[in-house]
Amino acid sequence: MNWSKEKAARFDQQIAAEEAKRWKRAWITTTVAGLLLLVLIFFLLRMMRGDSEFYLKQARQELQAANNSDEVTLKLEHAAKARDAANRSLQLDTTSPAANLLLAASLAIRQDDPNFRIEETQMLIDAKSKLAIKDCKTLDLWQAGVALFYSGDNQLADEALTEALSRNELRAEILNTLIQVRYDRASEDSVLELSQELAKLEPDNCLPWIATAYVYEDRQALEQLVTTYRELLKRNCEGQDMTRWKLVERLIEIGSVSEAETEWNLLNEKSPEFAKTRPSTNAKLLYLQGKNEETRRLVDEILSADPDDLDAIQLRGQLYLANDKATDAMAYFRRLIELDPTHPQAHYLLGQAYSKAGMREEAKQELALHERLLNELVQLHAMERNAAADSNNAQIRLAIAQKYEELGLHKIAEYWLQQANAISRQ
Repeated sequence: MNWSKEKAARFDQQIAAEEAKRWKRAWITTTVAGLLLLVLIFFLLRMMRGDSEFYLKQARQELQAANNSDEVTLKLEHAAKARDAANRSLQLDTTSPAANLLLAASLAIRQDDPNFRIEETQMLIDAKSKLAIKDCKTLDLWQAGVALFYSGDNQLADEALTEALSRNELRAEILNTLIQVRYDRASEDSVLELSQELAKLEPDNCLPWIATAYVYEDRQALEQLVTTYRELLKRNCEGQDMTRWKLVERLIEIGSVSEAETEWNLLNEKSPEFAKTRPSTNAKLLYLQGKNEETRRLVDEILSADPDDLDAIQLRGQLYLANDKATDAMAYFRRLIELDPTHPQAHYLLGQAYSKAGMREEAKQELALHERLLNELVQLHAMERNAAADSNNAQIRLAIAQKYEELGLHKIAEYWLQQANAISRQ
């Protein structure tokens, strides 16, 4: 056997094995280095491009600052920064529902800027078309809802806030805005329900009681208004003088003479200057107390200063009616209707005057109109609020015009028809 040859072969095999190991180590090292280099390049590119979450956080902060700003210029500046941050976040993560929502909200605020650009309009349209509200966080929905509400997009604000409310997070904060949105959208039953909840969550908060008062004022629900005004007075909300004066007025309307007098005396005691600006209320209280001569003198003073004072005109007519001077009363009630055609009490009183004068057909017509106005005014007020919230809605204005035409109030119907036509021509 040739041991030298075997030894040489084994040596060659060892050399080959070692060489293979070196190549394997080199390949592994090169591969790892390449992967590390790729990771490094990725992070470098990410640092250069920015982080989507970083910009998203910035957009949230700027949108909140815009919502909290009372000064218009400052609000628009924050909204512009929120727009830029949300747009940058969306460029880095095109599937981000939060970035898209914040972009839409910030652009909605930006619409009040005289320099709002055409490309921003298209950007807003695109953002709204891609909204995925259910995929957004509660905080984002709330802040976007606030922005959309103050920019006049109540429908989208309602959608965002309703979804947010279903999460049972930030409930009081969301309710504070959603109540206002629902009121503007004429969802009065919902306003009352949400206000009750908010009043329990925040007992010292004035908003739920203010919103409740608005609803009951629209409905002319006098008993409920008295209760609501008393709740407002307990909380020392702004406008205490106005609230107490409204309480006196409602107490007079329901005939609670003693309570009305007590509250009127309190108003005189706490705010004598304010009370002096409401002489008609004093006159109505005097009339309710049966002090006709004092009422007449005060009414004369009021009409001398302001011949178109509605309350004084009504009281003058009532004084004539109480003295069986139906013809004189009619003149004042007709004047009252001329100044305010939707005044339900004026039509009722004119009907009473016609009846006393033996004009039964005319009395029947006025009393029927009085009943129709009582039934229709709540809906009309809701429709008019919708019209005020949407300045480009011709259809709602046509519907209002039709309602007034059906009531025989042609001048008011013509006013709303002209508005509708003006919008249609734009």
